[in-house]
Amino acid sequence: MNLTPYQYWLAAAILLFILEIVTPGFVLANFAVAAMAASAAAWLDASFNVQLIVFVVTCLVSFVAIRPLLHKTLMKTSHSTPTGSDAVVGRLARVTDAIPASPDGGRVQVDGDSWRAMSVDGMPIAEGVTVKVVRVDSTVLFVVSVN
Repeated sequence: MNLTPYQYWLAAAILLFILEIVTPGFVLANFAVAAMAASAAAWLDASFNVQLIVFVVTCLVSFVAIRPLLHKTLMKTSHSTPTGSDAVVGRLARVTDAIPASPDGGRVQVDGDSWRAMSVDGMPIAEGVTVKVVRVDSTVLFVVSVN
């Protein structure tokens, strides 16, 4: 089996596209595009030096133009949704047991769940007051009054 130069370039492009599927980063796809361009140059009976120049130039252009476009389009950063105790931060809660000024703390209710709570500023908060959760430390909510 005697392959021509453009068939070698084309085979390399196909192999690189297949390898791009299993590797992240859009790097091998740029080489595959460049190999296809070199294959076209070989098909037009260009010399090997011209084929290499076409490969290198196309590779550089695709790294500058195509890769950032693919990253922006296909690798969109997903906004992570806080879960667990992190989801409570910023929420409003109702004080069910008064929060004293001492380090003992009281209790608040967030979405039907009762949490131990402490005042961020050290001020006492009466029962029934609406508070905002500022941070979570283990199972203790640190809150500030919104009234």
